[in-house]
Amino acid sequence: MSNQELELFVHAQGAKPKIAMAAPGEALSEVLKRAGLTLEGEEDVLVFVGESEDALTEPDEVEDGADRHGPVDVLLTVEVLELKRRRHVHVHRCRHVAVKVNYGSGTKRHRFSPNTTIAVVAQWARKKFHLDLVAGAEYVLQICDSQIQPRPEQHLGDLEQAAACSICFDLVKEITPQG
Repeated sequence: MSNQELELFVHAQGAKPKIAMAAPGEALSEVLKRAGLTLEGEEDVLVFVGESEDALTEPDEVEDGADRHGPVDVLLTVEVLELKRRRHVHVHRCRHVAVKVNYGSGTKRHRFSPNTTIAVVAQWARKKFHLDLVAGAEYVLQICDSQIQPRPEQHLGDLEQAAACSICFDLVKEITPQG
């Protein structure tokens, strides 16, 4: 790897993330093609860069909000898209992933960009349900009707259920093994 090349993490819907090398002056479309993702003839495929944290600044009174973080033009260069700073590239069919979070008898909804991490969704949910910082830290997201608790660094677009552009979570107290 030359000192100019960047290591990028490419997330594609329904696949494990891949590492791709990119030069600053290279078009993102070329990087994706080299990573085995061709976008030609795929008008419904969107590409997002970085990780979205839009929901964390959403006013408390907003119900069913939506992230503003939008798709990018893949003909732009790695440098213009600031991929040196935002190393994650997400290729997804969903503009938003509609998330429903249940806690107690309440439900909160938000339409997140697929490049949002589970950590951000959990932080948003704790804020929306008014959990204090200390007590709230014990709560994690669990996919509804399952025992699956996605890792905080996972992205919504990487979850298999997100193929439907929606996912449901329960906000549950994390079970820590006693030893």
